[in-house]
Amino acid sequence: MKILKLVSACVCALLFFSISRCGAAEYDGFRNIAPYQLRPFARDIGGLLGSGLNQTARPLGFSGFDIGLRTADQLKPSRRDTVLKDGSFGLRFVQAEIGMPMRIDGFVRAASYEGITVAGGGLRYGLWNVSDENYHFNAMLIAMGSMAAHRYFTAVHFNTSLVCSLNVPGVAPYIGVGFDSTKLAVQLDTTDPLLLDKEVRVANVKYSAGLRAKLGKLLYLAAGAAYTHGSTLLNAAAGLRY
Repeated sequence: MKILKLVSACVCALLFFSISRCGAAEYDGFRNIAPYQLRPFARDIGGLLGSGLNQTARPLGFSGFDIGLRTADQLKPSRRDTVLKDGSFGLRFVQAEIGMPMRIDGFVRAASYEGITVAGGGLRYGLWNVSDENYHFNAMLIAMGSMAAHRYFTAVHFNTSLVCSLNVPGVAPYIGVGFDSTKLAVQLDTTDPLLLDKEVRVANVKYSAGLRAKLGKLLYLAAGAAYTHGSTLLNAAAGLRY
């Protein structure tokens, strides 16, 4: 019970911090970006787009559903990313999921935050039969894609991941490893005219871990962290799952 209360308090604090920060990331600095800064910026954007996908490896099951708010925050920009001000920045998603036959889940997610509009979705596949018994180990494969649009740039992102979780009474831990691939394209003219329509591609491995707490039959809260391209990201989620 003490662990459950602690996780709940941490998730609520993360969600409040994330939502109250609206406007913290200022992307107007992209107009002055230098060619060598495009890849670090693309890695930072791609890391956010592939974060907060899930907090359990248990499939929903046929006709199950999950709808909730997801947040992803990077603690500070990459060393060579001077587009963003020093300090944390992130994205806020609404994500909806539905369970299908054969341990397959489908999901869609969307965000409109700090001048960036994001739309995406994907599929999950449970690697073996589902069980809700205590200390049962679940594993899941994930494939998803998304697109982000800003007045100065666009980003197309793909993620594949393997996530494992353990059924523990009250609080369930999870770990995961994934691969982010991001293509960034300059959308409008910058101070360097040679950058107009320029594209860069980056790819990075991501490691994640966290906890999910069930509150009653439907409500859940989750908190976690991820490490990718030398940066740390924090994730939080709250929603209804059946």
